[in-house]
Amino acid sequence: MHDLLTEERKRFQVDRLILFSDAVFAIAITLLIIEIHPPSLDGLPKTDASFAARMSDLRPQFIGFFMSFALIGLYWSKHHSVFGYITDYSPKLIFLNLVLLVAIVLMPFSTQVYSTYVSPEYVQLLGPFLIYSLNITLCGLANFLIWVYITRPGNPVCKQVFPKRFVRNAKLRALILPFAFMSSLFVCWAFNAVWGRYLLFLIPAYFRLIKDDPKEKKALKAKAKH
Repeated sequence: MHDLLTEERKRFQVDRLILFSDAVFAIAITLLIIEIHPPSLDGLPKTDASFAARMSDLRPQFIGFFMSFALIGLYWSKHHSVFGYITDYSPKLIFLNLVLLVAIVLMPFSTQVYSTYVSPEYVQLLGPFLIYSLNITLCGLANFLIWVYITRPGNPVCKQVFPKRFVRNAKLRALILPFAFMSSLFVCWAFNAVWGRYLLFLIPAYFRLIKDDPKEKKALKAKAKH
């Protein structure tokens, strides 16, 4: 009975950590759209053409919104995956999780900075892109460190034994976004501020290069459920 109560307490504490994290992700992803305000027609003719023109001016902000929505959604999905293997908590896990959440909370701000200065007249400015790229890099590194921690033999929060290939791939995936954004930033700085940003379109290809063994992945999920 004592062991059962101990396990229930552990599960309860892990669930608290997950629920708190989910709330932070939800708030951050909601704040993305709150930063986009309806267009004003002050000083313009009250026509549909004027309204359409002002809506068109919001394109950079909507691009930033959809891009950051997808990235936060991706990190939430990865967070959901990694915590599926966790059976206990520790001060280090809480700290690493908070680092990830700090990076997620910063996303609405860095998105607004980036989208404000992404129009053609500001495209040569690298400062806004640097802020956004550093934010994404912090997210990726925190995710990477969480994977490093839970897959390390002898860690107190996860008793699952992971295949080497799975561990390697999980770590590589965590580093894809930091690599992609920092590479894009470097190309923007060294060569061309416009073409460097197009490197971000290679991100899906990077993910597709990393392939897990389907049998190993299925076996891990089955063990995690038990």
